[in-house]
Amino acid sequence: MGTTTTRTPRADWSLRPRGAAGAAVQGALALAALATVGDAVNLETIWGGAFTVAGALGTVVVSARQDLAPAGLLYRLGCWIGAGSWLTYALAATPWNLNTFAALGIGALTAGLLAPLARPRSRTETAGGGTALVLRQGGRIGAEWEARILRVCRVRVVVTQVRTWPNGTGYDVHADLPGGGVTRGQVAGYAEGLATDARLPEGCGVEVAAGEHRGAVVLRVSTVNRLAQVVDYPPDYSPQSVLEAIEFGEHANSDPCGAEVREEATLIAGKRGSGKTTLLQAVSIALGRCADNIVWHLDLNGGGLTQPWIDVWLDGRVARCPIDWAAPNLVEGKFMLEAAISIAKHRKASYRQLKRAHNTNLLPVSADLPQITIVVDEGAQAVKDRDLQAMLSELQNIGRNEAVNLILSALRPTSDLVPVNMRKQAGVRIQMHGPDNEELGHMFGWKAGVSMDQLAGKGTGFISFDGSPPRPFRGFQVLPAQIEQAAVSIAAMRPDLDAASAAAAGPHYAMRLNRMRQAFTNPDAELDELPVPAPAVAPRRLAAVPDGAGSWPDPHELIHRHAGSLGWPDPHRIEHVAQQQSGPTLHTVRPAAGIPAVSARPIPEVLLRALAAFDTAGTARLHSEELAAALSILDAEGKPNPTALADLLRPLGVTPLSNPFLRAGERGRGYARDDLSAAAERVQSGELAVPEQVTAWPAA
Repeated sequence: MGTTTTRTPRADWSLRPRGAAGAAVQGALALAALATVGDAVNLETIWGGAFTVAGALGTVVVSARQDLAPAGLLYRLGCWIGAGSWLTYALAATPWNLNTFAALGIGALTAGLLAPLARPRSRTETAGGGTALVLRQGGRIGAEWEARILRVCRVRVVVTQVRTWPNGTGYDVHADLPGGGVTRGQVAGYAEGLATDARLPEGCGVEVAAGEHRGAVVLRVSTVNRLAQVVDYPPDYSPQSVLEAIEFGEHANSDPCGAEVREEATLIAGKRGSGKTTLLQAVSIALGRCADNIVWHLDLNGGGLTQPWIDVWLDGRVARCPIDWAAPNLVEGKFMLEAAISIAKHRKASYRQLKRAHNTNLLPVSADLPQITIVVDEGAQAVKDRDLQAMLSELQNIGRNEAVNLILSALRPTSDLVPVNMRKQAGVRIQMHGPDNEELGHMFGWKAGVSMDQLAGKGTGFISFDGSPPRPFRGFQVLPAQIEQAAVSIAAMRPDLDAASAAAAGPHYAMRLNRMRQAFTNPDAELDELPVPAPAVAPRRLAAVPDGAGSWPDPHELIHRHAGSLGWPDPHRIEHVAQQQSGPTLHTVRPAAGIPAVSARPIPEVLLRALAAFDTAGTARLHSEELAAALSILDAEGKPNPTALADLLRPLGVTPLSNPFLRAGERGRGYARDDLSAAAERVQSGELAVPEQVTAWPAA
């Protein structure tokens, strides 16, 4: 039978404080002893102040290491200031009296009562606070989310910090996952359940994002429905680069929402009225601002996406169209995609040396070699046509490296409207708000953990980058007046398509502005009434050379630098292709080996001088009186004679525009440079015979 030894606890004679009261008493006695010693050795009063300052500074340093709450820091500073003040008074007011010790006792009592404030605890804050303080594991919100994640996800995490958003509409919960192979995907799948368990307001949700390492996770918790607030596109049209992310909206925490579109194709889906077209307008502004990108629009529903952009050009407010090419119908859409594919294939071979010089596999874009981004509105109409669908798919497959990219929109992300391969190849995916959560499954997968309840209606959606968790955002609001402002700025600064790519695009690209003008000013015209060039032959291997560097064809034969965009009518003819903007620099194009050059027919003097008048004025439109005056076509009184001018141009198929337009503050009817350029093309190609009365017109 063993024996039990009972040890008598030893008395604790150490000076360690026993609770708040003991600490207050010990502090008061120590302070009294220090004052007594000071009085005995005749210590100067100034040492009391020095004692106070040293104690306060030490408190600040130690409190920072202990991560005290603000109240704890203020409590300790108050104790040091009170003790130092009493010591200074005691040294100066000797001999002591009852009042001196009464003050010491009252100070000790106050310190004891307020002692709970001095406990070394973490900073805490509430979810709606406007500060950026850190909430560590012991905080209330951290404990709540640890319990919530365990309850909903069956995962025991450790919350390391909580940070409020600068706009005060939510906070981020940072947490470490447990060991054993638990992934952040297991938490992401319960995002909707976490939002419900937290009783978040309607339109608010929980986003699950990556943390500092694979074992960390960040929960973005929205507490205010920020997505319900309309956000206008910032009135900033300064140049940027397509190599950077283009911004077209904001996330709930005010982070900019954008996408990198230099390499990634983009798919945007949403029902009618969900805000897709407005989003595409914001995308068009962002792309138009890029000094190394040009924008093409493909909208088979009549060009509604393009109309606000093209009006400033049709009205003569800008010399160049802000949208380099717009296709409002099926025929023009095929022309556009055929040209885009030709450019992509041509760039693969023609710019190999440029890639080597830059030591890169990706075509280096610049203002001299811009990316072409084709924005397709209502892509369902496009994929209904098998030829157009095949061209879209081919372009998406081959255009990434060669900087010919696609942004496609559709009513739904389902395979009947968007081919599966096109959706799979889209690195940037956007699903706009709608009534059906299944749309999110089709777009992002069925385990994305998001719900339409997290959105706030029209103009809001989810965006995912290369398979990342979808994140809610609100697209910028863009109104027609702002589009016109942006169009004027973009028209002046956007780049031109490089000469080699323009040549590879063929006559469809060369004559695009003619067709665009007629399509958007006369939407009721039949497609076969629009000027369409002969089909391009493929493939064309053209090399651009500087002005005058080659002998085929001579620049002076090409309308003395004023003929724009000459096409070729048959497979044995290749002629110069240039853009039809005001004052273009003519680049001669040397034909590929084995293709004979054919001399062009002479252009009538009236066309040559008329084109020169447009370029001298630096405009795409001139009133009839202005053009008649420039050509010295006058009546008997010496005034400009628009009637005589019309008699000269009518046999060439050139007539005044149907609608009057403004120039120099005056409204009147007149002519478009594109119409004169097209007439020159037809004359030079032999398609149009020049009447004798036009040929005989004397130079003034």
